[in-house]
Amino acid sequence: MKILTYSPEYLPDFERLNKHWIRKYFTLEPVDLDVLEHADEYIINTGGTIIFAAIGSDIAGTVALKKIDGETVEMTKMAVDEAFQGKGIGAELATHIIRLAWEMGFKKVILYSNTKLVPAIKLYQRLGFREIPLEAERYQRSNIKMEISREEENVHYAAADELLKIVEEIFPLLEQVPESAAAERPERGKWSAKEIIGHLIDSGINNNTRFIRSQQISLLEIPGYDQDFWVRGQAWQHMGWHNLINLWAGFNKHLSITIRTIPATKLQHQCKISDRAPVTLLFLVTDYVEHLKHHLQQLKVITKDTI
Repeated sequence: MKILTYSPEYLPDFERLNKHWIRKYFTLEPVDLDVLEHADEYIINTGGTIIFAAIGSDIAGTVALKKIDGETVEMTKMAVDEAFQGKGIGAELATHIIRLAWEMGFKKVILYSNTKLVPAIKLYQRLGFREIPLEAERYQRSNIKMEISREEENVHYAAADELLKIVEEIFPLLEQVPESAAAERPERGKWSAKEIIGHLIDSGINNNTRFIRSQQISLLEIPGYDQDFWVRGQAWQHMGWHNLINLWAGFNKHLSITIRTIPATKLQHQCKISDRAPVTLLFLVTDYVEHLKHHLQQLKVITKDTI
């Protein structure tokens, strides 16, 4: 695959590829026809650009940048030929066009999409786009707007990626722990493996609330929680092991997305938990992952290194 810069000779492919996918899933709107049939006028001459992915002599995909103002550009009209899908072309086009936007001096890239285009939305989220409010009547088919900012330092992405990696590595090992071993308490007053996983779910529940609410209000005061009371109250000891670990894995996969979605500008918001000293939202995020790793080490001991 080779990325090609804009050339008028590729405009028929830009029109062909985009009209095909829009017709397949939606309806062509007047704004689509304007842009696709007169891309030189609506994209190139207004300060934007179009790139193409070529495989051999075939144009396999395309995507454009449409200038909004001096700081913002819209990533639009991404399309990949069905004959070449599944080869990572969309990801390569998106990565290249974002880098090109920064080189052209733009500070933000926005996009409009529809949530039923699940693979595309997952790609945008993985690249660092986050959902922002959608204004009315931009495109009739659009029900989501996303944005990525050049100046945001997304240090929390590392924590989100580590969390997801831990879940994907540990879950198959947890599946190998027998029900009886998971239910056994190593000694009086100590949690079983079931209760440790249950506690990690409780931690996820409480921290999820902190992650969301701390974005809205800085120096937010949130009550703590009695860990033993929650473990007993949730009755984790009496839940089937496989149901329990599936709940833990699913919730933490969700949390990894929640963490990545936090705007970098909110990471220094402070949160005061119970009577403890205030900490930043970034600290809450990184501490959550470290806390999870600590308890997984406990599990290794009581399951005799099964995990």
